[in-house]
Amino acid sequence: MQSFCYTRHQTKETLVDFLVRRFPYQSRENWIKSIETGAIKVNAKKTIPSFILSSKDVISYDRPRSEEPEVDTRYKILYLDQHILVVEKNGNIPIAESGRYYRNTLINILKEKEGFPELYAVHRLDKETSGVLLISRQKEIATRLGVQFANQVPKKIYHALLRGEMTSEQVLVDRPIKRCSNEQSKIRIRQVTDSLGKPSKTLFRKVTAKNNLTLSEIQTYSGRTHQIRCHAEYIGYPLLGDKLYGQEDNDFLDFLNEKRQPEYESYGAISRQLLHASSLTFDHPETGQQMSFQSDYYEEFSHFPSIKGWLDTNIDR
Repeated sequence: MQSFCYTRHQTKETLVDFLVRRFPYQSRENWIKSIETGAIKVNAKKTIPSFILSSKDVISYDRPRSEEPEVDTRYKILYLDQHILVVEKNGNIPIAESGRYYRNTLINILKEKEGFPELYAVHRLDKETSGVLLISRQKEIATRLGVQFANQVPKKIYHALLRGEMTSEQVLVDRPIKRCSNEQSKIRIRQVTDSLGKPSKTLFRKVTAKNNLTLSEIQTYSGRTHQIRCHAEYIGYPLLGDKLYGQEDNDFLDFLNEKRQPEYESYGAISRQLLHASSLTFDHPETGQQMSFQSDYYEEFSHFPSIKGWLDTNIDR
């Protein structure tokens, strides 16, 4: 069961008004139905849509898995000990609870299938980003690893397919990033380069560039939200399959509402951003030993026949 504590701001708010404002992925009518059937409770009690919320009210939602979008449940465990878990993630599953996803998350599926009593995501990969992911098995260990990531100790290498052919062998982007304002975009999750943002640095190295695509090896020197995607758009080579960056706002909303699929000339429909976490190096939180794990982008990118053909033709494997 999903639950969270409500905080009242300046005005009184009904339960249904809060749900519609905070979780717009579902209509008012559907939220009303969930409240009336008892799927949504306040302080563990069934209530009505017009119930006025107070600070510290606990809202719980017993949502069936069938109401969540389908995900790809494939994963591969690369390393396991009593403290940490290193997993190879696919490109169609969120790591942890967010928005429309609660049960259909990698953390929850690992708990169900492998029997882990608790797991904590240490760093972020977007739902559509595949590759190496570090997970802690205890809260204290997660805190220690969080300090490493905050201090930029781990080394992270990615591979991505970019739209367009890079002319330079490498491009270092050293531009601050912040969440966009209402004037910059109506999509509030979009990040933009802005002098008022947080310091952000990304290095793009060209592996090969052919037929209006570039395979790039990417190293990040900071860990901002959507950093690679935002910086790739900034240099004029957005990620292939990215529905948010390199698109107009209205295009993103059409993709989000499933009115159409993102399609690219010569390569057809690409349903996910082709970004892969290829390598992660960090210090073990107990022993201090440096550990490094790799994951090949080829298998994940090759789910799209046109991309498999491009890789097989242009990449020396």
